[in-house]
Amino acid sequence: MTARAYGRWSLVLLATLVACGESRSSNEANGRIADVQTTAGAGADRAGADQAGAVSRDSAVLSLTRAAGGADGTQYTLSAQASSGFIVGKIGGGAPRDTSIAPTHDLSVCRPFTQSLVPSRDGGVGNSVVWLVGVATGPRDDAPRRVRVMLDGCRLDPRVQRVAAGGTVMITSRDAMMTRLQFIDVGASSASRGTVLFNDAGQVVPTSDAAKAPGLVQIRDDLHPWVRAYLAVTPHPFVAITAADGQFRFDNVPPGSYTLVVWHERFGTKQQRVKVDAHVETRVELAY
Repeated sequence: MTARAYGRWSLVLLATLVACGESRSSNEANGRIADVQTTAGAGADRAGADQAGAVSRDSAVLSLTRAAGGADGTQYTLSAQASSGFIVGKIGGGAPRDTSIAPTHDLSVCRPFTQSLVPSRDGGVGNSVVWLVGVATGPRDDAPRRVRVMLDGCRLDPRVQRVAAGGTVMITSRDAMMTRLQFIDVGASSASRGTVLFNDAGQVVPTSDAAKAPGLVQIRDDLHPWVRAYLAVTPHPFVAITAADGQFRFDNVPPGSYTLVVWHERFGTKQQRVKVDAHVETRVELAY
C-alpha cells in the first residue's frame, strides 16, 4: 500500500470510529431505561448492578429489619422527591409446584388438600418477597395498616402478604378446633412476637404484636404444623410480593445505589445491587 493510499485509509477509519463514538454517546444521553438481566450467580455485572447470587437466609431476613437507611438501621423518614426513578422487575426460574397436605389429627375439620407454594406463570416465581435495603428517605409507605388472615379447613390464607410496621393483623377462624398460632421471626433468632389462641369457629382476634417492627414473620400453628403463612412487615414502601408471573414494581425510588433482596419460602434468598437514576426506569430480572 502506497503512503498516499495508507493515509486515505487511516482517515476513513478515524472518521468511522468518531461517528460510532458519537452515536453511542447520543444513545446513552437519551437513554431512559437501564436493563439489569442477570441470572443469580452469574459472573458479569450489568447496568450498574453488582453480581447477583445466593445469600444466607439469616443475613437476608435481617436486612429487612434494617432496610431503612442500611445496616445501621436508620429510621425511614418521609420526604417529597423532586426527582426519582423506578424499578420494574421479574423474579423467574420457577415452575408451578403443588404440595399435598394430609392432616394427621382433627380430621373432622382438617381434610386433605393441595396447596400451591410456588404459583408460577410465564416462568415467574409468585409469593416472593422483594425489598430494597438502604433507602433512608422517600414517600409514605403504601402497605396496608390492617390485614386479614383466615384459618379455614386447617390452612391459612393468604400465604404471603405485606403489612405496615405498627399495623394490625385480624385473624378469623372458621375451624371448630383448638388452635395456637405463633408469630415467629424468620431467621436464626426465631424469636416469638406473640401467640393467638382459638377454640371454636367464628372467633376473630386482632393482634398488633406481629407487626410491631419490620421483618419477615412466620405464622404457624403449634398444634397443626402444616398450618403456615408469612407476613412481610414493611419498613418503607419498597417491599413487594410478586404475583404468579414474578413481576414487581417500585415507584418514586430516590436516586442512589441499593441492595435488592428476594426471599421465597421454597427457594431461599438472593440479592442484587441496583443503581437508580432520576427519571430512569431500571429493569431487573433475577432468576432462582
